[in-house]
Amino acid sequence: MEPEPTNNDPPLPGPSDDDDLVDTAPVFLQENEAEEVQVDDSVPIEDEEMDSNMDTNMDVEVEGVAPGSSDQMLEGAEEEEEEGEVALPTLTLDGHRGPVYAMSLVSPSPGAYYLATGSGDDTAGLSSIDTATGATKFETLPGHSESVAAVAFSKDQTLVASCDYAGTISLWMKAADGLPPPPASSSTPDSPAAPTTYKLDRTLPPGPTDVEWVAWHPLGNVFSVGSTDGTVWMYLAKTGAVMQVFAGHDPDNGDGGGVTCGAFSNCGKHLLTGGGEGSFRIWNPKNGLARHVFKDGQDNCQFTKGQVTCFHQNLGASKDIVAVGGNDGFVALVHIPSKKTVGSGLHHSPEAGETSSVECLRFSPANVVNGNLLASGGVDGNLKVFEIGVGGGNQSGLLRSTASHKSGGVTCLRWKETTGLDRALYTGCADGKIRLWDVRPSTALVLKVFKGHEDMVLCLDVLDNVLVSG
Repeated sequence: MEPEPTNNDPPLPGPSDDDDLVDTAPVFLQENEAEEVQVDDSVPIEDEEMDSNMDTNMDVEVEGVAPGSSDQMLEGAEEEEEEGEVALPTLTLDGHRGPVYAMSLVSPSPGAYYLATGSGDDTAGLSSIDTATGATKFETLPGHSESVAAVAFSKDQTLVASCDYAGTISLWMKAADGLPPPPASSSTPDSPAAPTTYKLDRTLPPGPTDVEWVAWHPLGNVFSVGSTDGTVWMYLAKTGAVMQVFAGHDPDNGDGGGVTCGAFSNCGKHLLTGGGEGSFRIWNPKNGLARHVFKDGQDNCQFTKGQVTCFHQNLGASKDIVAVGGNDGFVALVHIPSKKTVGSGLHHSPEAGETSSVECLRFSPANVVNGNLLASGGVDGNLKVFEIGVGGGNQSGLLRSTASHKSGGVTCLRWKETTGLDRALYTGCADGKIRLWDVRPSTALVLKVFKGHEDMVLCLDVLDNVLVSG
C-alpha cells in the first residue's frame, strides 16, 4: 500500500449519529431467538439500520521461542534474509498425509496446548502438546469426505468446529480437562483410533457447500461459516440450529470464489464478510440483512476491482478500522461506524502480466504501537508495514518498513506477541520457510529462518512463546 500525500488525506471520521454501529456494549443473540431461515437467493438484500440489541506429506511444526531471546537475536542480524539465524523445528507432528490447510491453537493451561488442523487428506486432526516434556499426541477427527479447509476452537475451548469442501460441518466437544499423556502410537488417517480428547458432539444437517472458513462469536458458542455458493450460515452450537443465513455475495460475478473470508466484529455486534465478486459487507446478525456494502465505484468508493482475499480488524486504539485486501494488490481501510473507506492504496504495483494479490493482512497486537501497525504480504514476495494513525489521525498509511522474500510469495503472517522485541513478526512463504523479522528499521532485518517444510507454508499460528506452521 503506497502512501498517499498526507496533505490530501481525509481525517478519521469522528463519532457518528449511527451509534448502533459503534462497538461499545457487547450484543449477543439469545438462545430462544434462534430460528431456521430458508435461503431465497432471488430476494435482494437491502440496507437496514443496525439493531443495537444485537504438499502432500506436509508436517505441522511446533517451535518454542524462548522469552527474552529477542535482544540476543537482534545483535548482529544482517539485512540479507538468508543470513538470519537458522532454526529447525522443536517438534514435528506428522499425523496428516496431505497438505495442512488450516490450524487453530489454544492453551488450556500453562505449557499445554491443543492444535486443531484441517488437511487435504480429508481429515481434521487434534494434537495435544506439552512444551515442558515434549510429549505430543495426534488424534484424527474422522467423518469428512473432502479436504478440510477450516477449523477453529470456540472462545471457551470447549468445542472445535471442522468444515470441509463437501459442506460437512462437525462439532467436537472437549472430553476432559488437562493434557492427556501421549499413547504409544498416535492416530493417523491410515489407522484412525476413536478420538478421546475431543469427541464428536454432532454433525450438522446439510446446508452450505464447499465451506471456506469458520469463525466463532467472541462472546458465546455461536459460529458462522462461509461457502463458495455465496452464502454465510450462522449456527447455535448447543443445538446445531440455523440461526441465520446471509445471502448477497454473488459467486458467479467477477472472479468468483463465493464468500472468501469472514469474521465477527470484535464486540460481536456485526458479521464481516469478503467476497469473490469484490464486495466487503457488514451484516446484522440479528436479522440477516446487510448494513452496508463496500464495492469499487459504489457510492464513490475506491476498493479492490478484483476478489477480496483477506481482511483483519484493528485490535488496538482504532478498533473500528478494518483492513481489506484484494487479488489486484489493492488495500482499503474501512471505518465501520461511518461506513466509509478512510484510506486506500496498493500493496504492490504490478508490471504487465505480473500477479499482485494481497494474501495476508495483520494489525499489530494492542500492546505494539497501540495496535496501529498494519502488515501486508503478497504473492509478489514483499512484506510491508504501515502506521495508520491513532484515534482521530489521518489514515493514509505511513510506510515504516519493507522486506523482500527473494524466493517466493508471502502466504501468511503473524505478529510476535511475547515481550522483548516490540516490533517483530513471522512470515510464511511459498519457499517453505518461515522468517522472523525485526520491522523497526525501514528495511526489515531477518532474525531467524525456520526450516523444515518441504513445500509452501500455508498457515501459521502464534500463542505465547509457541509458533506452529503447516
